[in-house]
Amino acid sequence: MLEEPRRRFWAVGRSGLFTGLLCALVMAAFGLPVGLLWALTAPRLNVRAVLAGSEIVFDAQAGVDVYFAVICVVAGLIGGLLGFWRGRDSGWPVPVGLALGGIGGSLLASWIGHALRSARAVSQLPEGASSLVIQLVEFRLRSPGFLLVLPIVSLLVLSVLSWLSLFVMPRREMPRSEQT
Repeated sequence: MLEEPRRRFWAVGRSGLFTGLLCALVMAAFGLPVGLLWALTAPRLNVRAVLAGSEIVFDAQAGVDVYFAVICVVAGLIGGLLGFWRGRDSGWPVPVGLALGGIGGSLLASWIGHALRSARAVSQLPEGASSLVIQLVEFRLRSPGFLLVLPIVSLLVLSVLSWLSLFVMPRREMPRSEQT
């Protein structure tokens, strides 16, 4: 039975580093469409109801966070598939690129959504509104743990596909010159 030659985990070539950098850039670039989609689809807050003392604001805030997480799950699935497709044999730079780029993409998406929707919601408040009311009405991600959904899902997809490929893909045979 032939074994594959052992390869050092830390030893990667230029192509592996390039693939990891490419994964990081793509994941960070996902922040733009994720942020735009989040701003367009997340629940809208009824500012008049908030001013009247309704507690509906808390339902809307939870919905805003859940929409962010669901959109990040979809983007993470796509990122993990792309990472596996482009860099399954590239070593450690691919998961590092997915993780760091995913965090950057999540931060960018959060900032874009806040920038697009928060000013409009706050502008509907009467002048002299308290800071508590402004914080309640402001469109932002309230659960910072959801910033990790995008990188975690992409890493999970990469891991599962890499594991499954061990069973599906045929093993490489060693050249005869290395069989000593």
